[in-house]
Amino acid sequence: MYLFWDALPANSIVCAALEFVNGCALENHADIQNIVPCSSSPSWPYYLRAKTGVAPAYSFMIFTKNVHPKLSHFIQAIADINLFIDLTNDTLSFYKESMDNEEGNYVTNRSLVHGKPPIRVLSEVADEAYAAYSRVSKSLKTQGTPEAYKAWMTFVHGYITFHVTQGRYRLEELNI
Repeated sequence: MYLFWDALPANSIVCAALEFVNGCALENHADIQNIVPCSSSPSWPYYLRAKTGVAPAYSFMIFTKNVHPKLSHFIQAIADINLFIDLTNDTLSFYKESMDNEEGNYVTNRSLVHGKPPIRVLSEVADEAYAAYSRVSKSLKTQGTPEAYKAWMTFVHGYITFHVTQGRYRLEELNI
């Protein structure tokens, strides 16, 4: 791993993998599965979502050290890249989760916490994903390098294409 990323990004990738394992264990813990998200803990849905998303690993993997040797060219965008990854996944997987009656996903948990219909929360999540995308694009254009912006755009196209073309998400059923 350290052949492709400097120590800090590589360590972040490893930590994200460990957080994912821990997040999955947390999500599957019998005591946690009985929790009904409530308005007094509005950050709970995203806390759980961030633990199981592995977004920091994907974010840092975009910027290999041979092409992006300076952290300063992309580090300020990492938090919004993480947000884009998580929320885009939540947006594109919501149809499948709804059709399969899956509960406990981010959109459903957030709708319970805020007392809003899931479809309204889905719209908000999609808007937030787009806002994160826009901030990252602006950041990498102004503070990054042309290579960092190109790597970001390549990732975005691949990430969305992956979701749209995978049968698991059942998006072909929407005929859009």
